[in-house]
Amino acid sequence: MPLLLRSWVSPVVKLDGYEFALGWGTRQYLIPADRPVHVQCEMPFMYRYGSAAVVVSPGTFPVELEYSAPASALMQGQIGAPGTTRTTGVVFTTVVICLLFLVLIPVVANLILR
Repeated sequence: MPLLLRSWVSPVVKLDGYEFALGWGTRQYLIPADRPVHVQCEMPFMYRYGSAAVVVSPGTFPVELEYSAPASALMQGQIGAPGTTRTTGVVFTTVVICLLFLVLIPVVANLILR
C-alpha cells in the first residue's frame, strides 16, 4: 500500500474466527494442514471495514497471502496471492478530496479577502 494511503489503523486477521493483530508488513501464522481454513482480514476503527476473505484448502500449503486495505472505508479490501491485490477506492477518495478543496478554497479566500 502506498505510504500516503496507509492508515494509522492496523488490520486484523481472523483464522477460523480467531482474531490476531495483523499489523503492516509480513507475518507468519501456523494453520492446520488437514482441513480448510477460513482467512479473513479487516480494518478495525469505529466499525469494521475493508473486509476480505478466502478459504485456504488442504494441499495448498504453504500459502502466502497479501491483504490490501481500501483507501476508503466505503470499499472492500482484497486478499489473494502476493502481487494480485490492489488498493480499492483510490479514485473515489481522490475525487472526494478534490471536491472538498474546490468547496473550501473559495470559502477561505472569501474570509481572507474581507
